[in-house]
Amino acid sequence: MAECALCFNVYSRLAPHLTAVHKVANSDEKRLLLALAAGRVDTRKTPCPVPGCRRTPARLDRHLRQHAELSTSGRKEAMGRAKRRKVARELQWLRSTQPAIPVVSQLASSSEGERDSEDPEAGRPCADRGCRRATERIQAQLTDLGKQVTKMRSTLLQITRLYRELRKGEGGRRRRKRARRTRSPPAPPPPGRGAAGGPTPPEPPEALEPTAYPFPDHVPALNLLLGEFEGYQLGSEPTPRLRNNVTSKLGRIKAFLGYMARGTAEPGDFLFLNQPARIRAWAARLGQTRMAEPTRQHYLKNVAQFLDYLSETPPAACQLSSTALVLIRREVRALIRGIRRRVVVHEVRTKQAKESRLIPKASLVRCHRTAGRKIPALLDSLESNPSTRQQWRFYGFLTGYLTSISGHRCGVFQNLTIQEVEEASRSPDESAYVINITTHKTNRAFGAAQLSLNREEYSWFRRFLALRAGLPGGSQATYFFFTSRASPCRTLNKYFQSAWLSMGLPGKPTFTDVRTAIATHAKNAHSSEDRRKVAQFMCHDTSTSDKFYALHLGPLQARERRRLFERALVEEEEEEEEDGEAAGTESPPRKGRKRTETSVSPLEGTSRRTLPWRPAKGKSQGARPLEQTEDSE
Repeated sequence: MAECALCFNVYSRLAPHLTAVHKVANSDEKRLLLALAAGRVDTRKTPCPVPGCRRTPARLDRHLRQHAELSTSGRKEAMGRAKRRKVARELQWLRSTQPAIPVVSQLASSSEGERDSEDPEAGRPCADRGCRRATERIQAQLTDLGKQVTKMRSTLLQITRLYRELRKGEGGRRRRKRARRTRSPPAPPPPGRGAAGGPTPPEPPEALEPTAYPFPDHVPALNLLLGEFEGYQLGSEPTPRLRNNVTSKLGRIKAFLGYMARGTAEPGDFLFLNQPARIRAWAARLGQTRMAEPTRQHYLKNVAQFLDYLSETPPAACQLSSTALVLIRREVRALIRGIRRRVVVHEVRTKQAKESRLIPKASLVRCHRTAGRKIPALLDSLESNPSTRQQWRFYGFLTGYLTSISGHRCGVFQNLTIQEVEEASRSPDESAYVINITTHKTNRAFGAAQLSLNREEYSWFRRFLALRAGLPGGSQATYFFFTSRASPCRTLNKYFQSAWLSMGLPGKPTFTDVRTAIATHAKNAHSSEDRRKVAQFMCHDTSTSDKFYALHLGPLQARERRRLFERALVEEEEEEEEDGEAAGTESPPRKGRKRTETSVSPLEGTSRRTLPWRPAKGKSQGARPLEQTEDSE
């Protein structure tokens, strides 16, 4: 039994019915109608029939499951509408080809919700300028509403998934409670007392997420302002790294706005921001999470940047006064100042944790020598048998070799392009080469990062470029360390750690650990000028090195500094004794002449210099005798 798509009656033999009653003689037309009646219509790449959803998914059946607002019957009905529209379009296309046997069915014109119109005037824009502007405004509103529907649908899916997980966890807890009740549990302790008779320990605070309150993306004024702020942050030529940073910044700002706008009826006027107590509560909520202090500082700084942008260029819908904007910005600045001390303490703890992972010089030297011997063998293996496994090993050993002699970040190697390798500067005798990497973290302050290579090391780069065409993604790649999709390799740290372990070296360091070790060894071994040159080659200054990379003094170094202090104190005591003895045997100075004495400069160790001695009025000068004048006599 099947339902006819033309007359909506049910027949046991539909094919004879189409031929006898509806006069369908075209075999392709009959095939489409029978497929629609049987439900065997390919709905891939079919627009979603749900009103307000403009997506064209690859699998419509899976996409309809994401519409949590639809019931099972609603999804089935939507799938039927999509199949009917698909068959109607194919019948319309078949009719346009003007076959020898004409198409007689009118399914295309009678399908409900079909947007295609046979009127040629329907697609032409109106000549009236006001009508066109109104149409554009309505289309922009429809686009914005479509984005909001998509966002709300994804949020609803996340909430539904979390609700199901909570229900599963609650069911498991209920089963465990029933299992405990079947046994004979011990008598419960009295209220307010623990099992051992002491006070009941407080429960640990619940881990709070800063994004627990969703951003009100249904407010056009907020969406417009954030869009303008995003464009301001990106600029005219954004890099991929800048895009990622701006996306993270917008996420932090949306978390703040979602918390502040909770329970607000009209968030489009921005008056919900004028709540200093709520701002402090949001900062305290960040402190209750497992978020590190620098991350919390990033949240506050990004919010401060957004508030500065809002106060300088407020939108037309903003009803905040200039005084209120000053108050809000001052509150956030005060929170930033309050967290700076905890950030410094966190940095000190991080540096102390790095001390246990400090790579010794012997390990760095061994890494450099072992990788230098292994790289030519890996290139030979890639030439004879190209494989991704050997490619990843080559990446690990080459980056380990380069970072042990340069101390560069992982991003420097990720952003190294083939063009930069080919355009490397070279000495007149081609014994020294320099590769300039323009895209890296601190290029605005230090310019291009440089890799200094000799003739043999640069030959490794040229050999790999010669055989990259035989590797997956090599012919389309623009980056030197590429993947099978011709994109920059983002897992160089993993391959470096694998190569480090294969060399038999202890630990599992990262590129940052190697950078820290090189900065620390340079601080302990080189002079100030040489250390400045090393830091500049690593694309940071010595102050940055002391703050983030160079570690504190070790036990032996601290003991040496203590000896310097003790030596200075002993020398000062000896000088005081000598001055006292000399004061007892000296003859009084002549009248009218100032006395000079020999003193020790604390900044020059044991060196001596002669300074004029001027006694203070009304104050005793210790062992030094007061100078007698004619008036005192």
